[in-house]
Amino acid sequence: MNIFGEIKILLVEDDEDDYYLFENFLNDIKIGNYALTWAGTYDKGISLIRKKEHDIYFFDYMLGSHNGLDLIKESIMAGIDAPLILLTGLGNHGTDLAAMELGAADYLLKNELDAGKLERCIRYSIEQSKSLKKIKDSEEKFRSIFENTHDVIYLADSNGKVYEINKAAERLFGYTRRELIEMNVSDLYENREDHEKFLEAINQTGNYSNYEVLFKDKYGNRKYCTITASLQKVSENGLVFYQGIIHDITRRKKAEQDLQIAEKLTVTGRMARTLAHEVRNPLTNINLSVEQLAEDIKEENYQSYFEVIKRNSNRINDLVTELMENTKPAEIKLSKIPVQTLLDKTVSLARDRASLKNIKIEMNYSGGNKLIEGDEPKLTMAFLNIIINAIEAVDENKGVIKIFSHCNEKKCLITIEDNGCGIKKDDLARIFDPYFTGKPNGMGLGLSTTHNIIRTHKGNIDVQSLHGSGTKFNINLNLV
Repeated sequence: MNIFGEIKILLVEDDEDDYYLFENFLNDIKIGNYALTWAGTYDKGISLIRKKEHDIYFFDYMLGSHNGLDLIKESIMAGIDAPLILLTGLGNHGTDLAAMELGAADYLLKNELDAGKLERCIRYSIEQSKSLKKIKDSEEKFRSIFENTHDVIYLADSNGKVYEINKAAERLFGYTRRELIEMNVSDLYENREDHEKFLEAINQTGNYSNYEVLFKDKYGNRKYCTITASLQKVSENGLVFYQGIIHDITRRKKAEQDLQIAEKLTVTGRMARTLAHEVRNPLTNINLSVEQLAEDIKEENYQSYFEVIKRNSNRINDLVTELMENTKPAEIKLSKIPVQTLLDKTVSLARDRASLKNIKIEMNYSGGNKLIEGDEPKLTMAFLNIIINAIEAVDENKGVIKIFSHCNEKKCLITIEDNGCGIKKDDLARIFDPYFTGKPNGMGLGLSTTHNIIRTHKGNIDVQSLHGSGTKFNINLNLV
């Protein structure tokens, strides 16, 4: 609406003399073009208000059994965003405050009204309304961005108390907004020291970009993220706030890690094929020679030696075959498998080994016995490798292995956790590498095979461990 165009005014006034007086003041205004509509009763005023056809509204305070404050309330409820002006015959500070609190733009005394005051009131109120509407539109626009962005946006104080956080945080961390506001920011960090380092850095510079950090969600899953934040000081009371954006890079990180492991597996596969060729050729010659010697030399004393040579040659050949198989991409035959049934079968294969060490295995499933599409023998091998490692890592008579599943509509999270010796920090990044092992007699193929199987099933696997405090594997698989 333009201030120099026609301004449509609604006056709700039950005194006809006051209406004519108002009309005369309006006619005396030299600047502007005004179209006045008069409602002589409260009910008529309500009817016209609901049509939302006017640019500014004037309400008399006294309207029989109702008053102008009631009309202001009705206007707000009807969604009127144009200026609302209260007219009264007597000045009353309490009425003035009540009108302003309800949303009135101004409060005018009838006995002090003239054309000049009326013109200024109309002009200022409409200009203020236009400015407020721009601010409101801007707030709605940024509120929409705040609520709908995929990145987490938050406001927290120097003590870590969260004051505002958007919906994206619920998706990333699994907590409700209420839960997040009741938490401390440092509770979301996997290592609280990272939070302290972040605060130290941002306090020195006033802002920090792309600080890479590990968070953990409600279910214990690691979340690789970057934080970009700035420090905001409130001068009136000296409070310090941190306004930040958290960007989830978990998928990218997982993809990078999977790619690195896949590349290592490819290199290892080439080495294994070369090694197999170089070993099997002389091994074939050895076997042929032993067979010829066994035919030529019939003495009983030598036959036992020939058997030893054959047995160990076969063992070498089997090891070469195993080496080749474990460096191939896992070939899978898909079928629909109930998650809980799969885990129960896998645990049953490890029960005897756990019983020998008197190890306790606890199982807890939530979300129902949902179906995944996969290769049952391969997935059984993948989970069994982790469980056997856990059995070997825990102490006899004290060991506890916990197996959980949590399924929603799309994914199933399977957690295998033990209270064993844990994994050294330097080894943690290498445990899925082919031939890396922390066991004296291990080949380092178990977890590499497990990773290969999970990746082939388009799932992901993550490990958390603290040396001396146990290990936790999280496996995410897609549901049918």
